[in-house]
Amino acid sequence: PGAIPYLEKAVAARPDPATIALLGDVYKMAGRDSDAARQYELLDKIAVMGAQNGNIYGRELAMYYANHDIKVAEACDASVKEYETRRDIYGADAVAWTCFKAGRLEEAKRAMKDALRLGTKDAQLFYHAGMIEKAAGDQAVARTMLEKAVRLNPYFDPLQAIAARSALKELGGK
Repeated sequence: PGAIPYLEKAVAARPDPATIALLGDVYKMAGRDSDAARQYELLDKIAVMGAQNGNIYGRELAMYYANHDIKVAEACDASVKEYETRRDIYGADAVAWTCFKAGRLEEAKRAMKDALRLGTKDAQLFYHAGMIEKAAGDQAVARTMLEKAVRLNPYFDPLQAIAARSALKELGGK
C-alpha cells in the first residue's frame, strides 16, 4: 500500500504500460480490485491505440499479458515478431516468457539462452529462466535460477516474486 501514491504519481507523469501494469498489480494486492481493473482496462485501450500506431509498446504489453495469463498466444507471436528487428536480451526474454506461457517450451528455452548470453544480473531474467527450466524438468537448474532471482531482488515484481518463492519452495530451495 505504501507504494501506491508513488506509482500513481509515476503513472500521472508518464503513463507507460509497465508502470500502469505495476500499479494495477499493487492495487490488486492491496485489495483495491476496482482500481486494479481500471488500470488493466487502460492497458487494453493502450494496446488498441498502439496497434493503430505501430505497436509502440508491444513488448511491454506482451509481458503484461504473459504475466497475467491472458492473450498469451497473441503476446508470443508479437514478441517473436518484434524480436526479429529488436534483438536485445530483453527482447529475447520477452520471447522466452511469452513462448513459455503459450506452451512453446522449446522456443522458450532457446530464447532464454539468448536472454542470458551477456550474464546480466537481473532477477526477472533469472526468474523466467528458472520457471522455464522447472517446466522442462531440470529441477537443479530451475532451483539455482530461482534462488538467484530471489537473492538478487526478493521484490523484483509484486506478483511474480511471490510465484518465484512458491516455485522455489516446491523445488526444495532456500
